[in-house]
Amino acid sequence: MEKIRFENEQIEKIFNEKTERLKKLAEEPVYNEAYLWDQTVNRYATTMEKVRRILQSEELKNYISSKLLKNMDTFLKRCSNAEFHIALVGAIKAGKSTLINALLGYEYASTKVTPETAALTKFRKGDQNYVKVSFYSAYEWERLWQSAQKAKASVFLEEYEQLSADNEKDKWVGHEEEQFICETRDQLVKEISRWTSSKSAGHYFVKEVEVGLKDFDLPKGVVLVDTPGLDDVVQYRSDITRDYIDRANAVLVCVKSDALTGPELKTIYSVFANTPNNREKVYIIATQLDTLNDPVQNWKEQRKEWLKSLKGKGAYESLELAEKNLIGVSAYLYTLLQNYSEMREDDKQYLKLESILLNLGIRISNIEDHREFLNNFTYIGKLKNKIQDEVVANYKKYLNEDIRSSYMNCREEIQETMTKLRESQEEMIRTSRGGIEEIRKKQQEYEKKCKEAEADQEALESVLKLFKDTTRKRASELEKAIKSLGGR
Repeated sequence: MEKIRFENEQIEKIFNEKTERLKKLAEEPVYNEAYLWDQTVNRYATTMEKVRRILQSEELKNYISSKLLKNMDTFLKRCSNAEFHIALVGAIKAGKSTLINALLGYEYASTKVTPETAALTKFRKGDQNYVKVSFYSAYEWERLWQSAQKAKASVFLEEYEQLSADNEKDKWVGHEEEQFICETRDQLVKEISRWTSSKSAGHYFVKEVEVGLKDFDLPKGVVLVDTPGLDDVVQYRSDITRDYIDRANAVLVCVKSDALTGPELKTIYSVFANTPNNREKVYIIATQLDTLNDPVQNWKEQRKEWLKSLKGKGAYESLELAEKNLIGVSAYLYTLLQNYSEMREDDKQYLKLESILLNLGIRISNIEDHREFLNNFTYIGKLKNKIQDEVVANYKKYLNEDIRSSYMNCREEIQETMTKLRESQEEMIRTSRGGIEEIRKKQQEYEKKCKEAEADQEALESVLKLFKDTTRKRASELEKAIKSLGGR
């Protein structure tokens, strides 16, 4: 590139001084133990650390958008936090919590009739059993509250008032993270319920719950995440799930197996819309097989129909991938079978198990003769193996791929920003002949343009979000209208 020539010695001196300072910043070493888990990741992260340090210097910070810095920070956080997140998503009461309990081998997550998961709940391996709770900031709570009022979420607002939750608001909004050590499983369940139950006033203000388990089958670094329903009446909470889908390394989409109607397809397509370039990481889990009239035959027929929709555009776009990633399960039956030896004949669980078995043509007295068939029917054991073989076994490889993709996106954005910055600086130097004051004036003009461009970008993103929200609302209204016509 052509060397810049200066007509003013004072301007050349300032330019050289600033250049020298930036060179020194670039040469300062970066060492962070959090990046050392992988050599390639360490190289990407240390390079990004140096670039961020330069971009935040006094010489450049006014030219760099907050969006670029945020993207760089997100990338570095991903590099320092070598975790592989498996998110369970779906509509409310689609069986997410029941499935996650089956995968964990114990009923940690609440499965009550009322929707319980209003915050992200993460399960991971820990050196001890604990529950860590983080809360909404004042700004986040205000956005959530406005979302509830805008949607006229009457049930949410009424229950909020009935529980006198407003009396708890000042105590928890903006509160620092809390961690509770639990000696037993019962203590864990009680503590989880305290922060996630819809009957607890404090649950409204909880942003995220992290559960550490000593007894956790998956390796350290793999995290199972129970998410708020995609059809949560408070859009702010369902948006948290939508944002998380893109960040998750694998997604289990839970959909009730009784039918694949408009709402179920809408849920599935919304997940694929958030993962357009990574469809293989999405698994469609048809839940509650045991509720079908003739579970084995009905699901066999349903599966064929589901594949017709899932093999096309907006989903897997491949019959082979759809067949591989469409899985039917009965997590509830699996849990009942695990607890069978401890049941009494007058237990509610015993009666429920007996009812399900009769629907499968099996008498409870003959349960041991049909163990293999029942275990295969629930598919939970095979799903665990599938996650282990297809996801967990390669989780570092997949994590590296995600990090590399994120790095390339950040690098492209940085290069674009620096190209524009260099062009503007060269123009200032070449066209300014009046001295430092004229250059300063042009510099201020460029800084103003940068800020205006950033504001325009934020406004555009706001308009796009509004458009998406409006489209989603209209689609929902149209769906309701169609249903009402069919019911006449």
